[in-house]
Parts: sequence; C-alpha cells; structure tokens
Amino acid sequence: MEILLKILCLMVAIVLHELSHGLMAYAFGDRTAKYAGRLSLNPVCHIDPIGSIFLPLLLFSTGAPFLIGWAKPVPVNFMNLRPQRFGVFCVAFAGPLMNIFLALAASILWKIGIFNLEVANAAIQINVILAAFNLLPILPLDGGRMITCFLPQNHKLFYFFERFGLVIVIGALMMFSGPIHKLIFGIANMILGLLNMLI
Repeated sequence: MEILLKILCLMVAIVLHELSHGLMAYAFGDRTAKYAGRLSLNPVCHIDPIGSIFLPLLLFSTGAPFLIGWAKPVPVNFMNLRPQRFGVFCVAFAGPLMNIFLALAASILWKIGIFNLEVANAAIQINVILAAFNLLPILPLDGGRMITCFLPQNHKLFYFFERFGLVIVIGALMMFSGPIHKLIFGIANMILGLLNMLI
C-alpha cells in the first residue's frame, strides 16, 4: 500500500511538473507543447518508462531515502519565448514551483482534515524532494537552466551538459550518494522551512 501511494503521488507530481513547464512556455509565446498535445492532464502523454516507472521502483526496492523520477520533457522552443531570457527562467522555475505549491496544498488539506497524515506526508515528501532535485544547478535540470539562461549559450560545455547532464546527475546519485543526498536534503529543508512560514 505504501509503494502504491508513493507511486501515485510521484505520478501526480511529475505530470503537473511537466504540464506547468508547457503552460508557462505558452504564456510566454511558445505553442510547441500545445501543438504536440502535451498541455494535458492525461498521464499517458507524459509518462517516461525509465523515469516514471523503472527508476522509482528501483529506488524503492533498494531502500533509497527518497523517490525521484521524471516524465517525458515537455517540448519547448526557447527561441519563441518573449522576453527570451526571462521566459526561459520562468519556464524552468515553473516545474519546481508547481511541486512546492503541491506540497503546500497537501499541508493545507491535512490541516483542514481532508488528507490523512499518511497521504499528506507522502505528497509533501515526494513534491519537496522532486523540487529540490530539479533545483540542482546542473543542466538539463531546472536549476541549471535557471542559472545558465543568463549566460552565453554557445559554449561547448553548455551543449555537453544539455545532452549528458542528466546521466551525470544519475551517475553521481549512484557513485556519490552521500554528498548528493545531503545537497538534495539541504535544499528540501529550505523548502520545508518556507512552507512552515506559509502555514
């Protein structure tokens, strides 16, 4: 029952995370996600077999201290965004911001008695960790894009991390799990501190 609850919370978290990227891009003038049929709440449109199913199950079965995952990235043509650099920043930040909002909503729903403690804890933990993971400052994660959107984008390292950054992050999670976990939990604790201030 616990794994089903966490997987359900993770599915909701990653689908709305990706949808928020597409909606923000639409607000800044890019229609790519709309034309691709990705501005949808249908999870089938967003599920990635590796990031949405295999990795979460692997992490749970190996006793990892948290679950992370991803959906298929919503297609965005950053050249269409106006203003471009600020648009890129907002599109990148929209995903983690959605997860923070979902954690806040779960806290409020528990406070008013709609969610029980188990559901609220699962939703808060999943969304806060997902936000913290995506805020790591490396491409193609959202935190990396938020930083590099204001830097020259024609450097070879930019393209390298754009292409292989996620592999590097996953590799680091496996090879240097202790320091990476501490960094993620450090960001997560800052987010939880913010949520405590709001509620």
